[in-house]
Formats: sequence, structure tokens, C-alpha cells
Amino acid sequence: MRIGPLTKADVVSTVGLAVRVLRVKPGDRAEQFAADITGEQRQMFVAKASGQVVGYGRVLELAADETGQATPAGYYLGGVLVDPAWRGQGIATALTAARLRWAFARTDTVFYVTGADNAASLHLHAALGFREVKRFKSERSATGVDVLSQLVRKAYPNSRQIGGS
Repeated sequence: MRIGPLTKADVVSTVGLAVRVLRVKPGDRAEQFAADITGEQRQMFVAKASGQVVGYGRVLELAADETGQATPAGYYLGGVLVDPAWRGQGIATALTAARLRWAFARTDTVFYVTGADNAASLHLHAALGFREVKRFKSERSATGVDVLSQLVRKAYPNSRQIGGS
């Protein structure tokens, strides 16, 4: 398993993974994903096995209120997606660790938002040291409630590996 930044060669198979697993139309995903290659305030990481993309996760800088009412500006982890055949092997954790290293090179605090019903995501991020900041109403979540969590660099268990205190 190799975790690394998205490359142009990875875009098509990354979009294919999203279409297959999320059952969505490709739309402008290729353009969005390609922007993660060249953007200075954003990055996508992919997990590859035998040259095939089996997972991805994004991190990007967002403005205040961009993820929900009264959410702060800062670096946010975007959704992690792992092919169902590859789940349970630590890929989401490895992708999240890569995104945190990238983000902590730019900031001391990282945020993420997920639906209050997304137990797997809440558990993964809590294990990495994320702490809930607040819950707020959201139309994106099945329960109508999203959770904003944050991780401060010094609270991250692997902070020494990324130059933290």
C-alpha cells in the first residue's frame, strides 16, 4: 500500500472510485480533483495498491461559515473514501495521517465536519485526538445535524513526527 499526493495520472481512477462507491455521476469531479494537484491551499492524497487507487482523502483551506453556520476559517479534512473491498486495513487512518502532516505544515489547528450519525468517521478522528467543538443543523446530514471537531497540533499523538512540540 502506498499513500501519496494525487497525480494527474491518478485522476481518472480516483473519479472512477467515487462514481462506483458513492454511486454518483462523474460531473465535474475530475476538474475538482485536478485542482487539488495545483492548489496551494488544498491537497488530495490517494492510497494505491498494485497501481490502482483504492482510497482517497482531501484537505483544504476554507473560509469562515463555508462548512456550516459559525464554523471557523481554517484547514479542513475533506471526506475519506476507501473501496469497500479494502476497508478495515487502516487505509482511512493512513490517509488521514498524511493529510494531517500536510495541514500541520501550514497551521496549528485542523478541523473536520461530519454527520452526527457517521460513527465510523467520529471514531476514527477521536482516536487521532480530534475533539468535538459543536453540533449544528445541516441539510447535508441524514440526521440533520453535523459535528465540527478540531485537532490542535500539540494534541496529535504523532506530533513529534511532523515537527510539533
